[in-house]
Amino acid sequence: DILINFGFGTKEQKTALLRENSDKNVFMDLTCFDPQEFYSEFAHLKGTFAALFCDDSKKMEIHFKEKDQRVLTKLNQLGFTPVETTIISCGFIFPRTIVQIINEAYFALAEGVASREDIDRAMKYGVNYPKGPFEWALGRESYVKLLLEELFLKTKDKRYIASSLISGL
Repeated sequence: DILINFGFGTKEQKTALLRENSDKNVFMDLTCFDPQEFYSEFAHLKGTFAALFCDDSKKMEIHFKEKDQRVLTKLNQLGFTPVETTIISCGFIFPRTIVQIINEAYFALAEGVASREDIDRAMKYGVNYPKGPFEWALGRESYVKLLLEELFLKTKDKRYIASSLISGL
């Protein structure tokens, strides 16, 4: 009776999955979207999480509309370390922050400030991040772009406008 969805996709794909599984309690990765929008439309959505930018420790933010210990147990069995949050906003906390850092790294690259390698090295050794911004983005560039677009649509704040290098993806 529980569905845990790790798929990253469009808003339409997430909505379709929720409609197709209205008979289940759904817990879904909504890294790139505003969970409140989904909660208001789908009563069977019981929790959301942000797993897109997990590092090697596999920490992920999770929000429960209705807490279910079985979900926490399953996530732990899969090697994740869920960190519960009461804050639900577009991009959660960590993904929202990391995409801005990634975006700034792309701006710096476009301006010729440094190479990808230099920027990654500066963030790993200068700020002690486990990965540099380009390493975080690797294979996730379209989702970085999607989250920045969602944040801009939601806030109209220009700091979420994607670098031309990301926009061209």
